[in-house]
Amino acid sequence: MHLVFGLLIFTVVALATYMMMASYTELSETVVVILALGFAFVAEYTYMKLRADS
Repeated sequence: MHLVFGLLIFTVVALATYMMMASYTELSETVVVILALGFAFVAEYTYMKLRADS
């Protein structure tokens, strides 16, 4: 079940970041994708860290 939550968090953060940055910034598509994946990895790491501590 934690895997499903992790994948859901990763997907939602990556898509939301991508859509917001693609709409409001003038960065290239590659940079937007890399930044969106970076934010998603940070969100996933934070979720796993909080889950391990509880």
